[in-house]
Amino acid sequence: MLTIFYTGGLRGDLERLPRLYTFLQNLRRQQPPGRTLLLDLGDSCAPDVWHCAITGGRSTLIVLDAMGCHAARVKLSDENRRRLRANLLGMALVDAEHPWADGKLVFTAEAVPPPPDALTVVLAPADSTRLDGRALRLAGVSAGQVGLARLDDAPALLDHAIYDLPPAALPDPTITAAVDFVLAEARALQRKRAE
Repeated sequence: MLTIFYTGGLRGDLERLPRLYTFLQNLRRQQPPGRTLLLDLGDSCAPDVWHCAITGGRSTLIVLDAMGCHAARVKLSDENRRRLRANLLGMALVDAEHPWADGKLVFTAEAVPPPPDALTVVLAPADSTRLDGRALRLAGVSAGQVGLARLDDAPALLDHAIYDLPPAALPDPTITAAVDFVLAEARALQRKRAE
């Protein structure tokens, strides 16, 4: 059994992430045993959001990594990709030139023919969640939503859903601290550039 949770369209909304993490943890506890992955379909930062602009799109990715995200579709310069790797970012940064493989799972930024005996997960928002042969496409979600896709070993798509973040979800303190850290670092970078 493979359960995939995913986010997308966050557009730099760091304040939502501690509550989103709490909600994800609650959803995870409700899942049957098996492997669970957390992915991001992209658009995690927006150029008009100050911390995204000052960090070159790295700010939200650092918090997603702290949340245990396994892979994210990104648009980063080679320099910003290198900086994230130098900071020991644990998640895979997927774009057209950088797919990521994890066992018999391949994560791509666009639909490509899947390797034999592998399942390709396309990290670009689709109009619906569906399995096209051995390529899984995930329905787009907005900043206040979490998507879910559950597959068996065949693979066959068993279930999929999109959940709205409940207004009563409490913020996770660890992710709140990660957000505070990222914002403090972005402010320090902003001051340094202003000098």
